[in-house]
Amino acid sequence: MITVDTTVKEIKNDRVLKKIAHYLIYNTAEDGTEHLSDESRTLRDIQDKTPTWSAKDMAYGLNCIIENGGDGKELLFDVYGEAEIAKCPEKEHVKLIYFPPRGERNRQKRFVILAAGGGYGAVCSLGEAFPVAARLSEMGMPVFCLNYRVAGKEPLFPKPMEDLSAAYRFLKDHEDQFDIDARHYAVGGFSAGGHLAACWGLKGLGYAKYGYPAAEILMLDYPLISVWRTIHPLPAQLQQIMLAGYFGTGYSEEICRPYNIDEMADQDYPPVFMIQAEDDDVVPIWNTGEFADRLEELGVSSRYEHPKTGGHGFGLGTETEAEGWTDRAVAFWDELTKEKMDEAI
Repeated sequence: MITVDTTVKEIKNDRVLKKIAHYLIYNTAEDGTEHLSDESRTLRDIQDKTPTWSAKDMAYGLNCIIENGGDGKELLFDVYGEAEIAKCPEKEHVKLIYFPPRGERNRQKRFVILAAGGGYGAVCSLGEAFPVAARLSEMGMPVFCLNYRVAGKEPLFPKPMEDLSAAYRFLKDHEDQFDIDARHYAVGGFSAGGHLAACWGLKGLGYAKYGYPAAEILMLDYPLISVWRTIHPLPAQLQQIMLAGYFGTGYSEEICRPYNIDEMADQDYPPVFMIQAEDDDVVPIWNTGEFADRLEELGVSSRYEHPKTGGHGFGLGTETEAEGWTDRAVAFWDELTKEKMDEAI
């Protein structure tokens, strides 16, 4: 069993976890960022380095994976086919980590895709997506954590959005295998992954562009909403690293605009459950506050929570003011589903 005192080395050597160890925290340097480079570190040490990542929650997510894969069940899936990877080798690491349902299933066979954050320079599933996936799976939902492409030598956008589309395509093509219904799904994300999930609701970047049905709900956790207004005021060097990484050296406000969720959302935007702590020191709180107002103007169903404390990166949020947000998001999804069913009668 994984505990808060389990080391990175022990995690990587676990019979089940070794198969997905590369995707605990993924980046193009393939070193798991500074969190995992020292294999003597424990989960408690990782929390000391990033206080909003709960060691207990990380252990909870990892233990769920171990239990899921204990009988040899496949948990790691390629999003792209062999021919696509051969043509574009960077797609090799676009993966789905599967959390099978552990509780009573919803009769609609709904499922969730989650995208962890990391500033589009890493995918930090260990601290964010895995604990939330574990909780959602206990509530009876299959959950798929997406490992998407991150910034490298070439401009990144819209590669992560293409990866999310390919992930949905893969799941739609394998409905019977996972016992899911591709019409009934949610997309959730954290920080940069929250921006990715929010992009899925835009017609120009998300579901409609690829001819797919909209998500029934987007679960947005401390998401980046306005790319330009958030990043452009940063110190020049950091601004350049981020915006050039996303768009190339010729970045501009105009090039950035299609990725500003608040500007591009319309009345057909999917329903949203959104949460961000007011003391978030990474993504300014106005991102979600103003977006909540915009959703109300558009007539889009939404729920917005803004606990006073919690910081940035709390993931599942155990022992914070955000605790229980996952259950409340699913309850909102249930309400939306009931409303649809009532309208159909």
